Amino acid sequence: MKQQLLTKVLAASAIALSTLTVPFEPSYGWSSTREKGFSCSTVRGAPVTVYQNSKGAVEPWIEWNSDYFSGSGYNPQTRCQLVSGRLEIYRRNRALKYITAGRMNGQNVICTANQVNGLCQNLIYTLRPGQDPMGCLYNLLAWRQGYVGMPSFDEARKIPYIDVRQKLGESTDDGAQ
Repeated sequence: MKQQLLTKVLAASAIALSTLTVPFEPSYGWSSTREKGFSCSTVRGAPVTVYQNSKGAVEPWIEWNSDYFSGSGYNPQTRCQLVSGRLEIYRRNRALKYITAGRMNGQNVICTANQVNGLCQNLIYTLRPGQDPMGCLYNLLAWRQGYVGMPSFDEARKIPYIDVRQKLGESTDDGAQ
């Protein structure tokens, strides 16, 4: 009797374990049937904020590999989850039009803006002290031009406002430049 019960428990456990979801390792062109949007995934063992477009292709946006904020409770996995959630909220609320660099609470940040030369409105993530905001912005959005990184601009140049609406499948006909 006890052996039959043990066999049933082990069988049920095996079935339950076989249905667990294993984090996927997406790459450009990988597709899925889940709804479009931002999420935190794993690529080559590192947490990565990814965006799945309406055609199902999954694109990596931000790879989280810095432990700088871990002492404050924000390890790479936590930052990935928080930032992916923020980006998804901004996308759903149509507040993700331009991504730029700016300052919030006295710190350099990557943020959203509603228009070119607009204010930094929604925090995407905070940069560590001394980190080059322009370089971070271009490295973050390297997918935009299909290359990795871009040299930083000197401070005399204007901060870029990168329109991500088309990348997200959103309309860009509101007159914004």
